[in-house]
Amino acid sequence: MKKSERFIQYGVTAGAWFVIGLFVFLFFFICHEGLPVGEETDWLTFLFSQNWNPLGNPPELGIFPMICGSLYVSLLAVLLAVPVGTGCALFLSFFVSARIRDILLAFIDMLAGVPSVIFGFIGLTVVVNRIGRIFELASGESILAAALVLSVMLLPFVVSTCVESIGEVRRVYEGTSLALGADMMYFIRRIVLPYMRNAVIGAWILSFARAAGETMAVMMVMGNAVIMPEFLGKGESVPSLIALEMGSAEYGSLHYSALYAAGAVLLFLLLLSGLLLRVVRHKKRSSWGC
Repeated sequence: MKKSERFIQYGVTAGAWFVIGLFVFLFFFICHEGLPVGEETDWLTFLFSQNWNPLGNPPELGIFPMICGSLYVSLLAVLLAVPVGTGCALFLSFFVSARIRDILLAFIDMLAGVPSVIFGFIGLTVVVNRIGRIFELASGESILAAALVLSVMLLPFVVSTCVESIGEVRRVYEGTSLALGADMMYFIRRIVLPYMRNAVIGAWILSFARAAGETMAVMMVMGNAVIMPEFLGKGESVPSLIALEMGSAEYGSLHYSALYAAGAVLLFLLLLSGLLLRVVRHKKRSSWGC
């Protein structure tokens, strides 16, 4: 092996280990900072209590409404984004020319780079007002508004995942299918859609993880009320809670530790989503041999 190749190999290896070490450090740091919460209250109360008043006497530390808010808005956004994104991927893969597909995919990828505060601002000025008028609400800030904004933000991830999966199946099976006389709709219905099953599940998981960690856009349109979330009612997510209150929390206080513990809960949900995604991808490779 040449010296330049060996240098590149060592550099890539060192970079990979650095990223792994950084993630492990962040994980244990967040968990360590949140441990004092367990001395004040038990973890079941922290996870399932509906009362949040860390500055009270005695303090009340319950993040269950925020956990429910994060899960509610994330799952609703995924339910809206995945079917639309899957249909968009099928349209781009089979019903437009390669040149137009590349142009449209470039614009869709650009959508993923738009700052979340821009989506939140548009959601606040357009979506929230529209929901308030349609449903005759005092304020349109709601779970529905946050889910609609998030679903648009998730579309690039869904479309790119499904387009990649469709490209794989076309590369492997399209020639054989055409040689056997199958038309395009039969190929899509009988081969592409069954093959995409795991890809769509992966898109669900990836989109859920992306939505659960979103902060600014959700915070601007969700209402930020520490109550149990309702479809047309206000709510608050775990990332919004941390973003809103970390600046006013005194360093080393119970409030400060409770916010870190909430971050640890969110990180655990994201880790679980990542593990599920790897299981789905492994199953996909094992089932199709690619």
